[in-house]
Amino acid sequence: MNNFSYNKLLEDNFKEIIINNNRLNNIFNYGIKYDTNILLSSIYGIPLDLLVYEIIKEKYKIKKIIKKECVWEKTVIYNENLYFFEIDLMNPSIPKDYTFLTKFILNILNTKNIISNKHLIVIKHINILREYFSVLKILLENFSNNAYFICTTYNISSIEDPIKSRFINYRIPLFTNKEIQEIFKKYFKSNLNKYLIEDNNRNLIFAIFIAEIEKKEPELITKEFCTLNFPPLYNFIKNFNKKTYNLDTIRAFSYNCFQYNIKLGSILSDILKIIPIKNKQEIIKTSAEIENTLILTNKGRESIYIETLLCKILL
Repeated sequence: MNNFSYNKLLEDNFKEIIINNNRLNNIFNYGIKYDTNILLSSIYGIPLDLLVYEIIKEKYKIKKIIKKECVWEKTVIYNENLYFFEIDLMNPSIPKDYTFLTKFILNILNTKNIISNKHLIVIKHINILREYFSVLKILLENFSNNAYFICTTYNISSIEDPIKSRFINYRIPLFTNKEIQEIFKKYFKSNLNKYLIEDNNRNLIFAIFIAEIEKKEPELITKEFCTLNFPPLYNFIKNFNKKTYNLDTIRAFSYNCFQYNIKLGSILSDILKIIPIKNKQEIIKTSAEIENTLILTNKGRESIYIETLLCKILL
């Protein structure tokens, strides 16, 4: 009975969810019809990846997205199939000097597209480019005849206007709590967690995370637990193993926190809800020292301080 996955149910039913939602359906239809640059943005809580994949499936009349993981020039990990290329800039293995993107795109354009007149290139988390936005601007200007881009971000405020102006921009609001309740009842044959209803939570990704935990470890689900700021932290701490995880693993996770705009104080708040009570005082003291140092230095390096806190707790 507990073998089903809420994530899989969401994936299997997301096209119907899109069609029954006017906002998403308008984006869906536009993406199917036009080979033009699209920028999808939202607050974390909308599964932007699934929206992109449903557009691609409908556009090319395919039932399932099957991607092959590839490596370009030994360092750049990306996915490809007959229909599109995909690169996730949040992948910790990707070089942080994003000037490689120009050569990478040129390499794609040198391959023949047998499906369409233009290559479709999906770039996830484009806000990570930051000081390298000039690279993306050149790509969008120079390759418009040969390629079009669907890009996603959960941090639209960090993207410069000259970049946004080269896309059709769709800012997608979160589902209402009532809409999430309806999704759970209709597609999952389940009720949304009562604490999420009380809190009027609008984060569908978080709601599914809570449902998965509640299915396996219901004793963990308290009102406090349902207010986690960054749910992936729970699995990261729970599954952490010193034999298989290392400093690089913590660094990559800390960088993800930073890219999702999760602050040091929010990470500490989550840690205190997850770890055993006996260790909390020491962690609070350590965090206070780290946060004081952060205040006195460069806020732009917050990921380093998140990394320091996690290292002191986990290593």
